[in-house]
Amino acid sequence: MIFNYVKLDKNEKIITKNSFNAKRNFNYGLAILKTLLAFSVVIAHNFKKKTTKNEIILKITEDRKLHVPSFFIMSFYFTCNDLLSLNVKLLFKRMIRLLLPYISWPIIIFTINNIVNLKYKKKLFPDTFQLLKLQLLWGSSYMAQFWFQWNLIVITFLFYIIKAIFQKNVLSILQFLLILSYISQYSGYYYKNYFRKFPSYNKYTISRLFEMIPFGVTGINLGLYKVIKYLQEVKVKTFIFSVVIYNVVKEYNIFTDIKGVSYYGINLNIESICLIFIFSLFPLNNITNNFLKKLLVLLTNYTAGIFYLHVSVRNYLKYFINDIKNGTFFGLIINYFICYCICQFGMFFFSKTQFQYLFC
Repeated sequence: MIFNYVKLDKNEKIITKNSFNAKRNFNYGLAILKTLLAFSVVIAHNFKKKTTKNEIILKITEDRKLHVPSFFIMSFYFTCNDLLSLNVKLLFKRMIRLLLPYISWPIIIFTINNIVNLKYKKKLFPDTFQLLKLQLLWGSSYMAQFWFQWNLIVITFLFYIIKAIFQKNVLSILQFLLILSYISQYSGYYYKNYFRKFPSYNKYTISRLFEMIPFGVTGINLGLYKVIKYLQEVKVKTFIFSVVIYNVVKEYNIFTDIKGVSYYGINLNIESICLIFIFSLFPLNNITNNFLKKLLVLLTNYTAGIFYLHVSVRNYLKYFINDIKNGTFFGLIINYFICYCICQFGMFFFSKTQFQYLFC
């Protein structure tokens, strides 16, 4: 969910930060994509199709599985050079960026929930220390969306260890892991022999780990081989090709004949890559109006913070706002807007500290 930048060469960076410094290098297309994906996450955890018959809304919300693969790919794309540099300081900085929200938000929400329970004299939010322990260990308790963060942390560390051990052969080892993952998925071996054996409190967190590895490797490949940079030279052909491939794989269910946990199959990797290519090639970096540029940066901020907060915000607001309780599309807008405002407020106070990672 979190990404900062990728070094394309010694003098060039693509930056997606909260500040508007280095605005010439800001990729507006990918910033818009991650905002749409963040909204898709809110959809996945809030929207109920039975609350609307609007065909446009149903079309927008029909595919809820691409947000996780796309975010995972972009996360490793934007950090691949730093990750594989074997620079301990860079690894430590990334781990702080990942671990701070992973640890802090569960403790904050746990504390708030129990204060609310004491005030209303009943268990609106049945959070115990046992649940807090499971949340911090596996990211799968009362803030279950943090399974994503857990996987991001573990795979980041795994890739760093592989680089440290295998050095020049690191890319070969990573491709081997990608291939091994898909062989295990399509053979049914992983799903049949491991998924059902995991205990309920960490079943989805651990079982999704093997499904996430191919997306992480894909992000590394895109970054190290400067794929998006080279595609800028053939924008029209790449755009058309990506749109065609995306629709063919999606409409004809290619590579989907498989049972898995959540984000299984090569099809999700292909569709996510196509989405990233399509949005990265939008000619938005040619915009000359500074106000419009700043507005785009402002509106596409805080996607990580929205991911951290949206489920907890929903759990509170559903007692007061029927649209959120009923999972309507308008309720999604309210949820997203409130999360955005919380992040904006948080950044106002903590933008110059490490606690900014709770919101961005």
